Amino acid sequence: MLLCGGFPEDLAREILVRLPVKSLLRFKCCCKNWYALIKSRSFIQQQLNCSKNKLLIYDNGASPIPLIILDDQSQENIPQRFRGMATLLGSVDGLFYLECQFDDELISCALWNPATREVRPLPLPPPEISDGSRLGFGLDPLTKDYKVVHFRYSFDYNHVNAAVYSCSRDSWRIFRPKDSYKPHLSNNECLQGRTYGTTYLNGAYYWLLCGMENCSILLFNFGSEVFEEIGGPDGHSVRLVPNAPHLILLDDSIAILSGVDRFFFFDIWVMIQPGVWNKLVTFQCFTRIKSFCDSSLILVTKAFQLLSYNVRTNKTRRLGFRHLGLKDDLDFGGCGVYCYKESLVTIKRGEVDHLFPDIFD
Repeated sequence: MLLCGGFPEDLAREILVRLPVKSLLRFKCCCKNWYALIKSRSFIQQQLNCSKNKLLIYDNGASPIPLIILDDQSQENIPQRFRGMATLLGSVDGLFYLECQFDDELISCALWNPATREVRPLPLPPPEISDGSRLGFGLDPLTKDYKVVHFRYSFDYNHVNAAVYSCSRDSWRIFRPKDSYKPHLSNNECLQGRTYGTTYLNGAYYWLLCGMENCSILLFNFGSEVFEEIGGPDGHSVRLVPNAPHLILLDDSIAILSGVDRFFFFDIWVMIQPGVWNKLVTFQCFTRIKSFCDSSLILVTKAFQLLSYNVRTNKTRRLGFRHLGLKDDLDFGGCGVYCYKESLVTIKRGEVDHLFPDIFD
């Protein structure tokens, strides 16, 4: 089949799939064949597989440029922001989950694709779950259903309550997890509203739990909608460092970042299978560890500049970005830094994209 300009379909696909999402959205208007191709599920998945990781920087302060996409070749400013941003989780297939607050009260939540600028408002989670809860966002890989999970511990009744939102159901389901993991969690500060890092990988969301003498990983499987707990490195507690992400995704592996007794030294433990850990590297770092992407930690210097430090090659690289907001976290009016892939994944309900005008500038 020939597409626009006389290109064979296979050749056109190979060219188009490597273009930025911004260009693909324009090319949908070229002809009906290109429109159908770019909208197809197979093309969307192929584009996502070809997309390379970038850094998304969201400035929650008073900056006139709230959103920056940073990669090796360029820096793109996107004038898109949300009033009252309190939480930004992601990215998962180029999507983020966000929550907005007013006077410390949750007023709205939504899914967001920065590349296509789609925003899908979600119903608010049940108040008995959302108040003081931990949350995660991810994909059920079998059904291709994006889900959000909230869970919290009830001190009055000594049990864990949870709720999961499903895009396919467009509703929240409240449930009480099985008690198989509760004896371990009951002594963790996580249930008192504290976790020490979160991340998503292959259909599961992970939280780092830290006790006085050891640590563990709590995961939620988005397919089975079941919680599990995994032991941390045997005989090693996680030494917490202020304002550092202690649970990270290193390439395609769950890893723990821990301070050590020596000043400004860190260990990275990589999980090679559930409950089995290997210490990958010990390194020295004098600057703040802000985020992570691929094999690199993202650092912030005292001059508020971004660096990447590759823990496998031991090489540091300046990223060419400086902003005063990098000194603070997103929830304190600063900048959040996220590893991000551009994608065409749609989050529309049917053919109509319902936006939240009261949270969208």
